[in-house]
Amino acid sequence: TVYVPDFFIQYKDKKGRARVELIEIKPSSQAMRENIGKNKQNQAAYIVNRAKWEAANKWAKGKGIRFRVITESDIFK
Repeated sequence: TVYVPDFFIQYKDKKGRARVELIEIKPSSQAMRENIGKNKQNQAAYIVNRAKWEAANKWAKGKGIRFRVITESDIFK
């Protein structure tokens, strides 16, 4: 299986330090256990997503990259 995150970004923070991040965007119904509810599709998506994200996080850490998952609540603050 091939996993491709939504964004790979490079930027400089406020102090001028170079930063690199892998970012995945998902609806909270598929990303946050407390928002899944009883919907079987969301439950299955959550399980698959968690496995992908664990692998992505491990890979990113090995490269010195930050991995994060954001949801609509992060985007529309």
